[in-house]
Amino acid sequence: MDLWVLTLFILAGLAGGLLLGLIGVGMALVTVPFLTFMLPSLGFSAEVSPLIALASSMVIAAIGSVSSLRVHHQKGTINWGLIRLMLPASLFGVVLGSLLVTRLPALWLQCIFAAFLLYVAFSMLKPSKEKPSAVDQTQLQDPPSNQLLRWFPALVGATGSFIGAGGGVLMVPFLSRFMAMPKAVASSVAVGFPVTVFGAISYMLQTTPVAHPDLIGAVYWPAVLGMSIGSVVAAPLGVQLATKVPAALLKKLFAFVLLLIALKMLLSF
Repeated sequence: MDLWVLTLFILAGLAGGLLLGLIGVGMALVTVPFLTFMLPSLGFSAEVSPLIALASSMVIAAIGSVSSLRVHHQKGTINWGLIRLMLPASLFGVVLGSLLVTRLPALWLQCIFAAFLLYVAFSMLKPSKEKPSAVDQTQLQDPPSNQLLRWFPALVGATGSFIGAGGGVLMVPFLSRFMAMPKAVASSVAVGFPVTVFGAISYMLQTTPVAHPDLIGAVYWPAVLGMSIGSVVAAPLGVQLATKVPAALLKKLFAFVLLLIALKMLLSF
């Protein structure tokens, strides 16, 4: 692999890691489209590039989440009780989704999901009527039922397997409805890490889509190496910025990311 290719992978990882630490998502938004367009120039066919990009993105997201998760834990912004409640269904969802991703037509699923992202993004961009309160906004407020908390993550995990990420695009808006944004981001990262690990293992165990010495299953390891280096370096910086950016601005930034993801999904057909 040429040095310039590795440099491009590292730069893409820096951009994705910064977004991951700042708003809990970002790696898949950068890695999947980047690799989809980059892999054909490295000798892969356009037919297998999306799957390889998706699988590699899952591994990159898992590695990039480690440093982000560590910083969030040190800051005490993760609701571990909530994580224990949501984790089993999340893992079930990502394993099921990774098994289905190469077998089901994605057109209608992606269109519906893109429409949902647009709805969530515009909802978060809509001015909120905040009133003064002495209540600590970092505490859990009016959470949904335990049944919803247990099973909604299954949808998050399955969705993550289809977009090559931990599902933060769904988890952060869901959690931010009843907890402060910094804590919602931190808890989303905590759920997303094991989700991406399970998803990565599932993709590595799949049949290699094309004969290539740098593939393990559907995972392209040169891209994983370069982009992981960038993400591990940049994710802690994003976490530090997340605690300094006002919550309202953080929501607007996240909504902008959702709009980009929706646009990418709609233009991919």
